[in-house]
Amino acid sequence: MADETALWTWFLFHAGLSPQRAKTLLESWDQRGLTLRAVLEALPPQANALGLTPEEAAKLRPPRDLPDGAALRWNEPLYPLGLRQLPLKLRPALLFYTGELSLLMRPIIYLAPGPLDAETQELMQETVSILLGENLLLAAFRESPQAALLLEEMTASEGEALLFAKQGLARLTLPEQEHALAQAGRLLILSPLSPTTPPNPALDDVLQQVAAGAALRTVYNSPPEKTEPGVTALLLTASPTAHAPQNLRVVTHAAEAALWLTERPVAPASAVLPTPTTASSFDLTADPPTDPPPTPAEALRVLEKGGRVPEALKKRLFGG
Repeated sequence: MADETALWTWFLFHAGLSPQRAKTLLESWDQRGLTLRAVLEALPPQANALGLTPEEAAKLRPPRDLPDGAALRWNEPLYPLGLRQLPLKLRPALLFYTGELSLLMRPIIYLAPGPLDAETQELMQETVSILLGENLLLAAFRESPQAALLLEEMTASEGEALLFAKQGLARLTLPEQEHALAQAGRLLILSPLSPTTPPNPALDDVLQQVAAGAALRTVYNSPPEKTEPGVTALLLTASPTAHAPQNLRVVTHAAEAALWLTERPVAPASAVLPTPTTASSFDLTADPPTDPPPTPAEALRVLEKGGRVPEALKKRLFGG
């Protein structure tokens, strides 16, 4: 029978079941240690034991030619841990991708989309420049100001990135810059949408929740209307505001942002759940600090507690 991932694509999007019903069944079978291939081979005699109605079982006859598209299933090791914690309705059963999938071994830092004024753009650019090339995976939505800035910095330096697409990947033609970076193993593009799904602004909110769920930390440049529970986030802006949600850390200096994003060992998003000790290390309910940002020397001392500090980061901290 066909490849398991190709079967999932057909089952989720072409078998005639609602997406929620299909995901509920996949989760149930996964908990019982059953592959979709094994389930299909057991039909129709075992339909009732597998939680299927006779009408559903009758639909589950995959065609000889199954849908194409590289995808990561939610029961595979590289699937981001944070996504596993999302409600079933939001949790993508498949992440379609193009580019270097192994980049998901790194902690994801999500740069949430939003307008950038000139000062905040300069601040964001400096922060991205510090972090690119470190053992992190900076992520943004394609065609957002954050993605444009990220790609610009990547052409001038080393480092890798993740871009989220707002459409199915079969609908996406990569511009030359993104194609070259993907071919070089420096760029991964993900979409939780069926490959043929066109862009739809009505899906933006869900897609952004998925992106934030995949990330270990989220960086906003303007105050969001809300932040998802459990999201570790900062507001990086040149224009502090009193309207920021209480659980956001407000940062106005690139060195302070880099320090906050790297001050604790960060496990890859597809690795293990954070322990209570790790989670409590970040007090996101406290009021934003009013103390001045750390001096370069203070920032370097804190960073050195976590191990060797790259020369590039030292130069950035001291304006080199």
